Amino acid sequence: MNGKRDETVFISDSIIPESARLYFRAEVKGSEIKEMCIVGDNSRVRESLLGEYVSIDRNNLVMGSCVGRYTYTGPFDMIFNAEIGSFSSISYGVTIGPPEHDYERISTHPFLHNGRYGILDENDLLEVSKFNKPCTIGHDVWIGCNATILRGVTVGCGAVIGANALVNKDVPPYAIVGGVPARIIKYRFEKDIIEKLMTLEWWNWNVEKIRNNRHIFTNKVTLDNLKNII
Repeated sequence: MNGKRDETVFISDSIIPESARLYFRAEVKGSEIKEMCIVGDNSRVRESLLGEYVSIDRNNLVMGSCVGRYTYTGPFDMIFNAEIGSFSSISYGVTIGPPEHDYERISTHPFLHNGRYGILDENDLLEVSKFNKPCTIGHDVWIGCNATILRGVTVGCGAVIGANALVNKDVPPYAIVGGVPARIIKYRFEKDIIEKLMTLEWWNWNVEKIRNNRHIFTNKVTLDNLKNII
């Protein structure tokens, strides 16, 4: 591929178009990247799918995940086995879907399932899946800096996750949450507007339709505006 800024990038078993830009020491392995994507310095994308115009900032790890078009991340994010919608904004230092430890046994240490520690025989090792719970982020979600979203959580479309929040429960569409653990602070819009937005699913529109209906994005959100769709 062309579009590489530096020859020190690492690409293996991946589909990458000419328009993509990979920066210093970026790594893409077993992944598919769509048109106009960016993978920043020292970021690793493994076994993942990035939609059109996705931007992965520097020092990220994206593993086993699907990231929808136009979504971007900040630096130092970690995303594990997650489904992330389109047009989402992910700030810096965010962790999505981190692997879990089994705290219901006498020890949470991985020697119980990892033979490299040499404590248990191979036949005694436990079978463990750290990613068996889904982690889903909807479309047009804004995730503030240093937030953590645990496995088993679904964040609804249009939601806002406050900085430093620990999200351990589902977040409804267009809710604003914050805190440790995260709690609903308020909703971005009234119920009727939220229902209309969820019906419109504007994030699935093509670019031409978004341009033709730019008035609903650039003006204050009202039901009248949302009914006036071209």
